[in-house]
Amino acid sequence: MEQILKSYLEHICGKENVEENVNLSKKTTFKIGGPARWFVTTPTKESLLRLISTLNYIEQRWFIIGMGANILAHDNGYDGVVIRLGFKEVMDNGCFVYADAGASLKKVCTFARENALSGLEFAVGIPSTVGGAVFMNAGAHGGEIGNVVVMVDVLIDGEVKTLDIRELGFKYRHSIFHSKPYWIILGAYFFLKKCKDKQEIVAAEQKFLSARLQSQPTQPSAGSVFKRPSPDFAVGKVVDELGLKGTQIGGARISDKHAGFIVNVGDATCEDVLALVKNIRREVKQKHDLYKQTKIQIIK
Repeated sequence: MEQILKSYLEHICGKENVEENVNLSKKTTFKIGGPARWFVTTPTKESLLRLISTLNYIEQRWFIIGMGANILAHDNGYDGVVIRLGFKEVMDNGCFVYADAGASLKKVCTFARENALSGLEFAVGIPSTVGGAVFMNAGAHGGEIGNVVVMVDVLIDGEVKTLDIRELGFKYRHSIFHSKPYWIILGAYFFLKKCKDKQEIVAAEQKFLSARLQSQPTQPSAGSVFKRPSPDFAVGKVVDELGLKGTQIGGARISDKHAGFIVNVGDATCEDVLALVKNIRREVKQKHDLYKQTKIQIIK
């Protein structure tokens, strides 16, 4: 069966795009995780559609990742097919900028800046693909993807459909895709505004990048760990006030720079991170009677 599956994967996506037993620590920003049995890059949308159809037919597990941010891979790895989207085109689509799900937000921001289109400056430093950003309704500096994305192309039960803003369920770090794990984001349409002087865009991006560098740790992480239960609840500040900054379990540590981050300071394991998360939740529950939800997806 393994050899047959390998043949399927290579036939659909190309031999050069199929890897076996790849440590997910090499594919995630946390630098944590055991081996994925298969790691496949889909070079085109057509190859993705064929791949998903085949995997569903043979009842083979699969999981899609972008740049590997907001991901915590289990130490035991993933006994299935981890898929990375290899189609990454960004283009002007008349009233909108269209970007494939595999394109990085950085690439979309660069396209917008070069074409003097404003509205995405807040996203310049977010380490995400378009697909991952839509899934999470990623945001920073008071902006979020749900404010600029108006339509999304989605693979639903083998058919490509376009959902508009009313159907996307955007809320704080949330979209409809959280409750639809087998819907696959293929691309997004951004509504941006023409700017007379693109230097204004450059200045705003530099301001946001500088603030990010000053406030966030540079060690491997999955970004800020917890969702805010309310807009005025600063997670990092609360964790710091509880005296938890710098707490370490194994190779995982609550960042000394920003207590909303857990960083990998050595050979951190998934269990190290989960133990710290449990510790933080317990302390916050006792102090504020709140159960903090994480932004991180676990692959296992």
